[in-house]
Amino acid sequence: TLQDYNCDRPRAAISDKYGRLVAYSQGCKVFDANHQVMLNGDTLGPGIVYNEYCDNNGDYPDWQPCIFLPCPGSDSLYGLFHFRGDDYWWSPMNVMYSVVDASENSGAGAVIAKNQVVLSDSFLLTGYVTATRHGNGRDWWIVNPRRWSFNIHVSLLRPDGVSYTGMQNFDTLGLVVDSAFCCSQTAFSQDGTKYFRNSPGNLVAYDFDRCTGRLSNPVILNWDSLPFGGGGVATSPNSRFLYLTSGGTVQQYDLWSPDWKNSMQVVAVYDGTLAPFPANFFQMMPGPDGKIYFNSSYDNHVLHVIHKPNEPGLDCQVEQHAINLPALTSYFMPNFANYNLGPVDPPCPVSTTADQVTNVKLAGERLQIWPNPGSDRIHWSGAGDAASVRVYNIAGTCVYEQDNVVSVDYTYSLDLSSLPGGMYFLTVQTNGGRKSSYWAKK
Repeated sequence: TLQDYNCDRPRAAISDKYGRLVAYSQGCKVFDANHQVMLNGDTLGPGIVYNEYCDNNGDYPDWQPCIFLPCPGSDSLYGLFHFRGDDYWWSPMNVMYSVVDASENSGAGAVIAKNQVVLSDSFLLTGYVTATRHGNGRDWWIVNPRRWSFNIHVSLLRPDGVSYTGMQNFDTLGLVVDSAFCCSQTAFSQDGTKYFRNSPGNLVAYDFDRCTGRLSNPVILNWDSLPFGGGGVATSPNSRFLYLTSGGTVQQYDLWSPDWKNSMQVVAVYDGTLAPFPANFFQMMPGPDGKIYFNSSYDNHVLHVIHKPNEPGLDCQVEQHAINLPALTSYFMPNFANYNLGPVDPPCPVSTTADQVTNVKLAGERLQIWPNPGSDRIHWSGAGDAASVRVYNIAGTCVYEQDNVVSVDYTYSLDLSSLPGGMYFLTVQTNGGRKSSYWAKK
């Protein structure tokens, strides 16, 4: 059933395995299937940018800024990756992580953990978060490109939470980093073996190892040699054909060609339709039916469709303004991963399974707290002369901090009797490293 609801440009949504809507978000709030703010779903990424753009039912002013992923090993938990910033232009931003439990609140769902910081860096408001399955078919790789740089951050979502695996350096490409902050898209190929970063100035295609999370072999398409000025990127279900939009054209590249950079064919030219504004070509997103859907860069009530994206040239059958929508939409297609992607064949080597990744550094090890659940005093063990502790509530607010917590026989203790009952997130930093964990207080 089609419904019109008040949400400015929603960017991420998730359904359960039966196709029933669970939640969606525009970067400021989480909404449930009844189009109401989910329990504890308000105030994503609180800060100056949130206050300026989100307070009046607005959306977070970012490009491709959030994505939902099913939490590995659970049928009811869904992770949401999103952003926060305290200055629209220059402040470093946080990549954040929140968790929806669809079984809470009589089945309407609730946000049970919110605004947990995964990493901080210079993203400005370019966002561009996307994800693909780990080669084990269970976990998820999450990719965030840096602003003013061609370096890329990679994180890993596992049953025990999120680990930041590090930044991969590609600034040696010798490219000029464009200063524009908007107007394109990033995507993985449907088989997860290639990552595409389409941004003002160029498109860069990387090989991606689903077992290790490593990017390699960048191939560059410069805008000065291509007839397009930013837009969408997607691949066919068989991952053979790369599609790019240019506002006025849709281009197809054959990735199986030895010289795929020079294999471009124009498969559609904008026909001038107004709906009510120019219904040109912009962001793209593969659908579960094997087709590719894309919108325009103006407020319109139509979507375009590539009906047979596995076919070469004009046989791919681009149909312009194929779908009429009940409300206006523009710029942003909902941000989805390929949720049906399975494990690699042959399987990942044992040394690169999600529980034993050796080629990346996992930051933020799990902290073992006891008793958990507890009441007043908690304990943990570990090396280090002294610990700095930060405790966050489920809204992401730091509610307790203490430095120089000294261990006795490698065991640390902390009195948290001042905190009310509820769920908390603890981070502990010593000279032996950083660890974190959730803790439930009775």
